[in-house]
Amino acid sequence: MKINKTTTGFVIQTWDTDLRKWTGQEFVAGDQCEYEQAGTFQTLTPAEIWPNSPEPYLPFLMRQPNEIAREQHPG
Repeated sequence: MKINKTTTGFVIQTWDTDLRKWTGQEFVAGDQCEYEQAGTFQTLTPAEIWPNSPEPYLPFLMRQPNEIAREQHPG
């Protein structure tokens, strides 16, 4: 079974008016999470998914604007 975890949060993006470009962004995950069986609307609780252990940690791998620019213009 595949589980989808939806985490509610927000993004803070910084625009530098002198440089006239995006210089950073911060991804803030909230405490509110919802779990559902993938492909269905059946909601689940963490205890139903991981009955004998805590939820495994998975980091949010977000990239900064300079990393995206390097990908678009390598070299």
